[in-house]
Parts: sequence; structure tokens; C-alpha cells
Amino acid sequence: MKNLRLLIISLFLIFIGSVCLTHAAEKKTYHYKVNWLAIPAGQIELTVIKSSRRTKLIAKAWTTGFVRMLLPFESTWTTWLDENGYPRRSRIYRVERGKAVLKEFIYDQKNGKVIRYKNGHKEKEVKLKHYPVHDELSAFYASMNTVMKKPGDEKIFWIFAKNKANQARLKYLKNENIRTPCGRMKTQKMQVTFGFQSELIERSKKVYLWLAQKLVIKAQGELTLGHVTADLTNLPCKGGNK
Repeated sequence: MKNLRLLIISLFLIFIGSVCLTHAAEKKTYHYKVNWLAIPAGQIELTVIKSSRRTKLIAKAWTTGFVRMLLPFESTWTTWLDENGYPRRSRIYRVERGKAVLKEFIYDQKNGKVIRYKNGHKEKEVKLKHYPVHDELSAFYASMNTVMKKPGDEKIFWIFAKNKANQARLKYLKNENIRTPCGRMKTQKMQVTFGFQSELIERSKKVYLWLAQKLVIKAQGELTLGHVTADLTNLPCKGGNK
């Protein structure tokens, strides 16, 4: 009888905990189809998990089809944000051509320090000249919530990469109607210029973003040979997807 009471109490606590968690956290996942030139090249999933004061970002990417035969690649980039939208911790796991690498970064935003780990071993502690800083994933997420009033407006993001704080300039170029799963849509076309080589879009120092509804509807990275494009495939439409 005692064990039965304990079981009932345990199940009740689990139920209450699950209900509280459901109300406390909001989870959304955005799916992107990636093309290199006109060739299907991969998939990206960006998941945003929000609780009352914290946000967790998870970006999963992998190559597909013919491109995967040439370049087998997959990665999971996880960033935990503080209440101000800056990273507290980042974890990047990637497998390329069968070789796995795990990078981790601990951010002390208050004191301007970043501790870097590789495959579980501490590599370096970096003292920043400028802080607070974003990582690339948190900066991408912050750009989704950036409000600009007119073409020509700019915003600077400070991003930690290559063991220092680097500037990335987000510039509002123009309004542009593009094709989406919801039909033609008016977007704000932005240009992002990096002062470093991007790790999210390798070998790219310039990226274009098309923003609408506080979402990146489309992204394009300029490469040495052509460009890579990511299109949002599960854009929420009024009255359902067209």
C-alpha cells in the first residue's frame, strides 16, 4: 500500500512538472533547404527554445544527395543565451569526411573573457578588448529581431571568432518581393559583411538575408565558386500554407 501511494505521488509530481515545463518553455523549429548554385546541397534546422528568462538555440546542418557524396558533413551548433540575448555557452559538434570535432566556448560577458575547449580539453582563455559579444548563431538570431526603418540603415554586431571580437555590419539594402511557400512576399534585403571568415557559412565573408515577420526567409552566402542559398520551407502562412 505504501509503495502504491509513493507511485501515485511520483506520477502526480511528474505530471505537474511536465505541465509546468510545457507552459514555461516555447519551442519553434525552422526548416531550410540549402542549394549550391541550383544543386540541392543540404538541410538546416534552427530550433529556438524560450523559457521565462533564457533562450536556447540549436542549429543542425547536413549535406544531402550528390553533394554529400563529395562532402559528407553534419554539424550541431547549440548556444545558450543570457537574458540580454548574448551567449553564455556555445557547443559546436561537427563531422566532416568521417572526422569528428567538438568545440565549446564559455562566455564571461561581464568580465570580457571567453574560455575555449576542443574535444573536452581546455585550449585557451581569451581576454576581449570589446564586449559583450555574440557568437555567429546568436548574431543570426538577433538579426531576425532587428528593426530598421529605411534602406541605408546599418547595425554593428560584435562577434567572437578567431580568438577575438570582430565586427559584422548588417545593412538594410532595399525592399524586395521574393517567392516563398506563402506566395510572393515583401521582404527587407540585408547585407552582412564579416570582418572574418564565417564558420556558419565557410569561406564566406559576405551574406545576404531576406527578412519578414521577424524571420530569415532566405539567406545567401557568396563563395569563391558561386553561392549557397538557404530557403525557409515551413514559413507560417495566414490561413495555412499555399
